[in-house]
Amino acid sequence: MKTYSDLQGIDTQLLLHVELAPVGTPDVRTSINGIVTDHPSLSKNINLHYNVDLLDLFSIEIELSNKHYTLEYETAVIIKQLSVDNIDLLSKVYLADYVNDHNNTSPTSYLGFNGKWTLTFDKPFYRWLHQHSGQGWLLS
Repeated sequence: MKTYSDLQGIDTQLLLHVELAPVGTPDVRTSINGIVTDHPSLSKNINLHYNVDLLDLFSIEIELSNKHYTLEYETAVIIKQLSVDNIDLLSKVYLADYVNDHNNTSPTSYLGFNGKWTLTFDKPFYRWLHQHSGQGWLLS
């Protein structure tokens, strides 16, 4: 007998979409589970698409580097969109770790300091979402 996920038409891949917008021309590096994409001197919005297996654990990292702090112009990167399977996750930025050179740990989607922003999915995505949406546990 086939299980629910064995039936045809069940997609076992999740589409992760990240849209980043630069302020100035920041040096940005993104990675999903350690697979790195460099965007040196980002000058326009970029859209990143990744496929993640339905039951995989994963993390998203966005790193800003080589920023020179000056009053003349700002350099930063803004996370404009973060979604998995068209489910908007920008409201979940408070769950991300933001380690930077100014020790600013406030939840944010505006990365204005040299450092790394990481959002970790320590459970399969839909279990993680269910828990962090205040809906309790899903049985495995």
